[in-house]
Amino acid sequence: MKSIAISLFASSIVTCCMCLSAETVGVRINTVANTNSVSGRVVSVADGDTITIIGDGNTQYKIRLNAIDAPEKSQAFGQKSKQQLSNYVFGKDITVTWKSKDKYGRVLGTVFVGGKDINLQMVRDGYAHHYKRFDSSPAYAAAETEARQNRRGLWSDPNPISPEDYRHRGKSAAPLAASSALPRSSAQREGGSRVEYRAGNAMPVSSRTAAPVNSTWPDTGFWLSTNSNKRHNRKCENYRKTRGYPCSKDEGSPCGKCGG
Repeated sequence: MKSIAISLFASSIVTCCMCLSAETVGVRINTVANTNSVSGRVVSVADGDTITIIGDGNTQYKIRLNAIDAPEKSQAFGQKSKQQLSNYVFGKDITVTWKSKDKYGRVLGTVFVGGKDINLQMVRDGYAHHYKRFDSSPAYAAAETEARQNRRGLWSDPNPISPEDYRHRGKSAAPLAASSALPRSSAQREGGSRVEYRAGNAMPVSSRTAAPVNSTWPDTGFWLSTNSNKRHNRKCENYRKTRGYPCSKDEGSPCGKCGG
């Protein structure tokens, strides 16, 4: 009897150990399954937080940089944000760690170039917001605070608008009311915070009507042509006569003729 009891006890211990082992392995497998990694070369940069890479087997992956939100391309600093990200990743081999995809099928990941966290760097440079609604990383929060305090990138704007608010306002903005102060070629821009003067781009500059100067069209001394993202100053023939809007001295890229 004692022999049988010992045998049953030993069998129970083995069974328990097998269960624990299986449970431990199961946890490890789930952890690995929830943390993925993909490597490839960046072949396209859509904006300040979206890129496309070609990985093994010529597989294409669209990557949405996780934990950050960069200005939209039509938003102030949107083009600069895109250029900054391009400087870091375009044509380079990168590694992306990720756990999930968004509703558009894009990989939500953290991009690394030579071990450097590019998502974090974009926030540090002031060309992306820390997307606090979806991320609580102290490092990203601190990077945004530092960029804001030093007025880097988009934080040099006296009234920066988050990309999320910009997108929301674009969807909910009411049509522009008719006004004698605005030419018929004006239109509401996405975000509702600015209007865009649409001069006939096929017309000679001399025949274009200059955008009006009033509370809606202040004479800031700088004009951003939205077709080319070029900034023109008062001395330029394109100042207030191209499709665009009044801007600050930091928006867009300088005109090759007037220097912006």
